[in-house]
Amino acid sequence: MIYDVVIIGTGMGGLTAGALLAKRGLKVLLLEKGSQPGGYVVSFRKEGFTFDATGVFVGGCEPGGEFEALLREVDVHLEFKKINTIRNIYPGFEIALRSGGFNHYIERLKAIFPEEKRGIERYERTISRIGAEVKALSGITWYEKALFPLLFRNLVRFSPTTHEAILNSLFKGNEIKMALSSLPVTVPPSQLSFLFVATLLNKVISEGAYYPRGGMGVISKALAGSIERRGGGIRYRTEAARILTRGNKVTGVVTTEGEVIEAPTVISNVSLPQTFQRLLSGGPPSSLARRLNRFEYSLSNFIVYLGVRGDAELNSLPFFTYLRSISDLEEEYRMLRKGEIPENPTLIMVVPSLIDPSLAPEGTHAVKLLSIAPYGYRNEWNKTDRRSYQAVKEEVAQRLITHVESRLIPGLKRKILFHGAATPVTLERYTGNEQGAMYGLATTPRQFGRHRPPNRTSIKGLYLAGHYTRPAHGIVGAATSGSFTARTILSKRNG
Repeated sequence: MIYDVVIIGTGMGGLTAGALLAKRGLKVLLLEKGSQPGGYVVSFRKEGFTFDATGVFVGGCEPGGEFEALLREVDVHLEFKKINTIRNIYPGFEIALRSGGFNHYIERLKAIFPEEKRGIERYERTISRIGAEVKALSGITWYEKALFPLLFRNLVRFSPTTHEAILNSLFKGNEIKMALSSLPVTVPPSQLSFLFVATLLNKVISEGAYYPRGGMGVISKALAGSIERRGGGIRYRTEAARILTRGNKVTGVVTTEGEVIEAPTVISNVSLPQTFQRLLSGGPPSSLARRLNRFEYSLSNFIVYLGVRGDAELNSLPFFTYLRSISDLEEEYRMLRKGEIPENPTLIMVVPSLIDPSLAPEGTHAVKLLSIAPYGYRNEWNKTDRRSYQAVKEEVAQRLITHVESRLIPGLKRKILFHGAATPVTLERYTGNEQGAMYGLATTPRQFGRHRPPNRTSIKGLYLAGHYTRPAHGIVGAATSGSFTARTILSKRNG
């Protein structure tokens, strides 16, 4: 059978592209080497507990929000619960919220740091102006493209700007800078694109963060269901071995089992190195392939999964807690880049069973701890020796558990019924992201916006989707990349 489109990988980018294309009547086939769809956006069950592999929350789920509109377009309707309780703990101060959203957070900052009010208001206005221009981009005409530098002045002006440059220009105190740097990224303010920060705050979490009933995995399964309801196919435990080409044109895909699947269009929802070094090995040259060694990839994560006995103290915890012990916003990153992990690393703790009790047996809670981690720690986690690898993994897991016990949950170790962990090596093995990169490409000014790899490649019929391409990383960013790719394919077919 000849397909219109073959999609390699069922991460959020591939699933979203597949759902949109299938809805438009195209014959779509997705190839997934694992046993379930979703990439990083999956859930799993252990001893009665449901854990999300990596995801913590998703934004843009309010009516008319970025993500809600995408899901609605492919007839996916899920129940999202708003996350209202958060607690950010920094050296010397903390911020607690019982009403989510960027605007509420900003108002809280004004109350805590009255001396920084003027800078906070300027920061807020700048974020808002950039957000308006980003929103206008979706309906840009050819005439407006010609006048881009005039009509989108803020996008042009702040394109090379780091978050650190903005923070230093507006604020004097280090505390307010820390409070505005608790973001889902793996690079410090000195390397983080300010345009990304502004886009994230405007399009994703302006109205707050949400959690899907049933766990993050329901999002991926619902998108897969949308594809299959419209006649699209998903083959699990089927890995692509090579993208077939003739001249500079895609002709299909061959699997590791040797099956040839013909298609004039292929979407790669796997990493850039996998796409251009493995799948296109010996194929036509690509402008992106020549840039692979110049890209900076994001760091990975170390994740601890805990099933714990519930009590009044646990029941009173916020859904989301951010715990930072190092005041220097750059020092921890320098350590991580050298392959080290701080004694008390910055971490995030989430307790999703507080919002959705079905995720844990009665009287218990599912708790997850996440901390940025380098792939190179202890000789790449001693991955070549299983016993040594398990010992290193357990040592880091206990370090995080002890840190949480001393700062957040007294007596935590006595309450643990189950615990497991995932290293950067685990994330690489399950998803294929090189060195377990949590967010694909690092979101630096040189790798955001027009500087990020485009969804359409120089090889005819080959497209990209996911967090290595435009517009950005994260659940919403990767899903939006799939939307960009699908719409580019559809416009070309209809043109």
